[in-house]
Amino acid sequence: MTETTQAPKRRRRRKKAGSIEEVRTLLCNLLPSLIQSATVSYEAFSDAEVPEDAKGFAAHHAACKAALSHVELLTKLVRWAEQEENPTPTLSEDEEIAGLLAGARAALKELEA
Repeated sequence: MTETTQAPKRRRRRKKAGSIEEVRTLLCNLLPSLIQSATVSYEAFSDAEVPEDAKGFAAHHAACKAALSHVELLTKLVRWAEQEENPTPTLSEDEEIAGLLAGARAALKELEA
């Protein structure tokens, strides 16, 4: 019995972008799926049972905040990549988080359609 092992697949490197416009185009194509993935992961994690001990709760809370920061960063990159020229009004942290989640859910629905 001879077992054949396959070498791990190597990721093919993309050609380096020649201009900032190519970077923007690449990000516009890539970011919606990344936002979807991050949002689905966040929702699954946040729906999990929260530990009752203080240390576990603090770790869970910190992980949720980190996930939201990740979604926020991806959303900011989308805005930059789309060259949104209208400045958004300053929002409270709660309004900003609610807006980020609403935007992520809208992106999910758009990808599912």
